[in-house]
Amino acid sequence: MKCYTLASNNLFLLGDNMKPLITRKESARYPGLFVKKYTKRVFYDNLWNQNEELLESRGHVETADGKIVIKPFTKIFNHHENGTNIDRDEQCVAIRKVNGFMACATYVAEVDDVVISTTGSLHSDFVKMAEEHLASVKSWIKLNGSVLTTYMFEIVDPRDPHIIQEEPGAYLIGRRFVAGDQPYLSDILNESLLDILAEKMCVKRPMWSVCRFSSIVEVAKHAKHEGFVVYGQISRTALKIKTPYYLALKAAARKKDIMRLNKQNVDEEFYELIDHLRSIESEFNAMDEQARLDYMRQFLTESVHI
Repeated sequence: MKCYTLASNNLFLLGDNMKPLITRKESARYPGLFVKKYTKRVFYDNLWNQNEELLESRGHVETADGKIVIKPFTKIFNHHENGTNIDRDEQCVAIRKVNGFMACATYVAEVDDVVISTTGSLHSDFVKMAEEHLASVKSWIKLNGSVLTTYMFEIVDPRDPHIIQEEPGAYLIGRRFVAGDQPYLSDILNESLLDILAEKMCVKRPMWSVCRFSSIVEVAKHAKHEGFVVYGQISRTALKIKTPYYLALKAAARKKDIMRLNKQNVDEEFYELIDHLRSIESEFNAMDEQARLDYMRQFLTESVHI
């Protein structure tokens, strides 16, 4: 693994203490292809504003000379994270979040193959799992000559249990052109066309709808699934809303780590909770365990708001 200083010539970012914020790891399966991934420190210390390259370093794959060949989603923040918000009356597309793991399928001319990747690898056990679900997709891409395009999927498999039980399979959640510098949302296929494409690929699709942002927030307060990815049709803002139901279940599963007030062993959706608990640490530590759990559930419920 090599880490470089980030510049416009496709080198990579070191923090002010010279610790890497982005790593670049060559694939053992596909020599000459390199996976870019932000480090955990970017999460823990909220360093997203250090450089916009961080937002694109979540499974992007490039050649040795920096040519991008696999291009997943840009980083999408949770509602209110780093000030991310949408006007309550704005019309939005809301896509139900499927609780699995993300995988991509992209034809890469440099290796003359449809490469299946995750946000951190081209050859992990999760890649192997995704390949089982995306066999029909690989065939479709080969037959249709779909080049310079990354197709993104949520993979649900019983061997990879999650908080919310979903129907196993591959869910098409996006498509992005690899080449060009289009604004992020302009190079993502709209949901109606994704429905058509999923049918051709023989994969599943998440439910979606168009409504005001305030309506999405209200639905999220009572929904019994992970939440929504939301795209503002005017502002072009993308954000995630996690439901209190999902967060409470996940908090119960991660309660020991959360109660230690340490971000390093929990997911980003709990960072706001941990910051709050740190601000009342003496009061929180004086509670018994049940009172702590009840307090966390109440905070998470109230966190879903406009």
